[in-house]
Amino acid sequence: MASMVDYPQGGTRIAYSQTCAAAGVSEDFLRAMPKTDLHVHLDGSLRVSTLIELAAEAGVSLPSTSEAELRKTVFRPQYADLNEYLAGFMYTTAVMKTAAACERVAFEFAEDEFSEGVRYFEVRFAPQLLSSLDPKDDFSIRDVLLAVDRGLRKARDEFNASLKQAQSATPPTRVGEPPYEYGIICSAMRLFFPGMSRFYDGLHAMHPDEPKEALSSMASVIMVQAAIKSRDLDGVPIVGVDIAGAELDNEAMVHTKAFALAHENFLCKTVHAGEAFGPESIAQAVQFLHAERIGHGFHLFSTEREHFSPAFNQQDDREEAAAAYVRQMVKWVGDKRITMEVCLTSNLNTMPGLKLEDHAFRRMLDAKVSATLATDNRLVSNTTTVNEFAMAVSTFDMTLEQLRDVVCAGFKRSFYPGDYNERRAYVKQAMAYFDQLVATNLKPPAPAA
Repeated sequence: MASMVDYPQGGTRIAYSQTCAAAGVSEDFLRAMPKTDLHVHLDGSLRVSTLIELAAEAGVSLPSTSEAELRKTVFRPQYADLNEYLAGFMYTTAVMKTAAACERVAFEFAEDEFSEGVRYFEVRFAPQLLSSLDPKDDFSIRDVLLAVDRGLRKARDEFNASLKQAQSATPPTRVGEPPYEYGIICSAMRLFFPGMSRFYDGLHAMHPDEPKEALSSMASVIMVQAAIKSRDLDGVPIVGVDIAGAELDNEAMVHTKAFALAHENFLCKTVHAGEAFGPESIAQAVQFLHAERIGHGFHLFSTEREHFSPAFNQQDDREEAAAAYVRQMVKWVGDKRITMEVCLTSNLNTMPGLKLEDHAFRRMLDAKVSATLATDNRLVSNTTTVNEFAMAVSTFDMTLEQLRDVVCAGFKRSFYPGDYNERRAYVKQAMAYFDQLVATNLKPPAPAA
């Protein structure tokens, strides 16, 4: 970790304790610096042009075939709430029901990420929304994962070939840059309803008398079993599992069996929590699902009544109990270095009354909670990693050290698919390149008057 005092690099002394603004951190610097994107949904990150083309090929009806109109009516700047935000996924998942479509979407997604300086991403999606349980459809969960991996791998190999060529040239260029890499996270779904997908309809047909909670649990177990086989037999870099979907009234506890199976088979765990519900949701993820990272974690510090369950709010000393609960959980999260996957634009999209300066990321920085910045959904939120970092740097007056810590958390707390020594070397190379860019592009502190 960089020191609060001057950090020497290449003969230039840069004070990491100075603000990013004082150091001259620009959008160009944020684009060039090595970054991760650990919380990003594949089916929320299509190119609009690709969505329109794939919809035409698949016979999927869209509200409009105009990119501009779709951005006004479906993928718009502001949403009423999380449920409205998620509505656009009915179109994106509908066009991703073939191997060719999945491969194309994955390739273009990786191209877009790598092109803006993301060196490592972990893309997540629910393969059960795209696949079928019927062998006649010839598109199982493993087939989905293989198709997505082909697209990601092709993009990674192309970018790494270009990097290697530049570093081998005479004279060499792009010296010190880390290679491009990725991992895949499979998401369980909190929701279960008729027409959700061929997979879910097939499961309901097999077990028509089971309640939705049992079906959700069953679906998640099947997904985890397929993810393990895909990793172990197909060589797909499945690095972890997740739970996605509307958080309120859909407890993560339903998926304990699936997450126990993932835990037993050495898959990492991250859980959407603290986004639409409060600290209790985060606690469930950590205590019962073995979560090592939390998706969003926006309500980590919330003590208001509406962010707690009715049972918790019935306590006589409710205000004191809520404050103590949050205080103890923040300490636990900090001690265990459980990382918050912060998605600024996405939270602004789904919380109309939220001002960016009031985002919990400010308190995470102050409390030194492990946190990294991510896009969530590049299409649905109309954002990029560069945009997320630019918003944070300007709004929260981050120091260069804080910026470095957030970048480093992304690499260190990733579920990197290589072994420990490979992971450690990769993190070291990425942060050395960050320091190299600081030394060659930013301003030393102004001399004292």
